[in-house]
Amino acid sequence: MIDLYYWPTGNGLKIGILLEELGLPYRVIPINIREGEQKQAAFQRISANGRIPAIVDLAPQGLEAPLSLFESGAILNYLADKAGQFLPASGSAERQNVQAWLFWQVGHITPYLSQLQLFKEKAPEPIPFALDLLNAEATRLYRVLETRLAEVPYVAGEYSIADMAIFPWIQPLRQGQDLADYPHVRAWRERLKARPAVQRAYAKGREIAANERSLALQ
Repeated sequence: MIDLYYWPTGNGLKIGILLEELGLPYRVIPINIREGEQKQAAFQRISANGRIPAIVDLAPQGLEAPLSLFESGAILNYLADKAGQFLPASGSAERQNVQAWLFWQVGHITPYLSQLQLFKEKAPEPIPFALDLLNAEATRLYRVLETRLAEVPYVAGEYSIADMAIFPWIQPLRQGQDLADYPHVRAWRERLKARPAVQRAYAKGREIAANERSLALQ
């Protein structure tokens, strides 16, 4: 059994998608970040950085005690390795390719697109310098993804945790992007939206916080 400490943000949804794809038994423990529950000491004993998502694997392979993990990229790698799915074998070039795109998501997609959303939606007044810089970076990132998906159906060739990591963060309306400019991104996004596991993950997110903006799939 996996305990998933979660809120349906872009980062939370990544883990929900993978757990649904794997069919592993799991229990969702909502951490309402809008009310500051991530700051509670009990949660920070599980997630040292005080951010969702985090997991506790109550029956980790080869270990006697439960295993706690935080940071979404680490969790994706762990769960995919545990199940032997959506992440190629250690030492293979295919695995390294998945890792490259996963780290691209963690290092570029989340930081820049989340900051863009923050400045667009939460700033008391527009800050042109920040908006110009972040809009330009969002466009650049969408173009990187478009270029890659013009070559392959999924970012690492085969469907993998890299796609699951990127997908919840491609929210074009919030990010000032028009998918008509990125036909391969649009087609990839439609492929993922059609997956039953993705649909189940989003449905579970809506049961917890139906108004979270990350749950919109325009």
